[in-house]
Amino acid sequence: MSSSDDDRILSMHSGYEADGVYTDGFLARPATGTGHPGVVLLSGMGGLTWVQREITRRYARAGFVALSPDFMGEALDGHAERLRAKNALDVDAAVNRIIGGATFLRSLPWVGETGKVGIMGFCLGGGLAILAPGRSSVFDAAVIYHHSLFPDERELDGLDCPLQYHVGTDDHSTPRVEIDAFTAAMDRRSKPYEMNWYEGMGHSFAQIAPDADVPAAQKEASDLSYERSFAFLMRELAGVDAG
Repeated sequence: MSSSDDDRILSMHSGYEADGVYTDGFLARPATGTGHPGVVLLSGMGGLTWVQREITRRYARAGFVALSPDFMGEALDGHAERLRAKNALDVDAAVNRIIGGATFLRSLPWVGETGKVGIMGFCLGGGLAILAPGRSSVFDAAVIYHHSLFPDERELDGLDCPLQYHVGTDDHSTPRVEIDAFTAAMDRRSKPYEMNWYEGMGHSFAQIAPDADVPAAQKEASDLSYERSFAFLMRELAGVDAG
């Protein structure tokens, strides 16, 4: 098999049941091999959009079996409609469905029942990606982008996996005061985390398709955040040290 063949991925419609509740989704994975690290990817309030599908494929190209569960139920248009859906979300039910996504990934031969699974979330999904590993032990690492759902700090008590965080310095949806409160709560509990700030970047700076036409500074910051995320997850899930 040539090296170009080794880089091939497969992406497809997906779905699974957790506690009798069905969740639609989108999955992408390396075309060959088993025992890959798995990762559950959580969108922001827009749901399973084309951009989220492209991000799922980007993770697959980096060597992960990536699952984006459609926890919002549909891809939504318009900022006000997305905010309404976000504020109407049954968070407890969504977290249970997200936790079920890790079990589903381990049921696939590409990950395996003993395989490690991480979680990554943007914005609303970032808050859910804090809640899910705080309420279960199914995740082995978490990557958070500018969470805009701010859990009660007691939810952090059960958070036992390493965490990496990404946020822009000009983020008005997840302002520095919220980040300071979150890191202080983590510090009080001696929870491990890695913080990454991106100068001049606003909210959702990395929530873009790989070929998005964005300013060069945003593209550079976005790419750097993905490089850091992939290296962190490969280290924690597969024992691969990029350095």
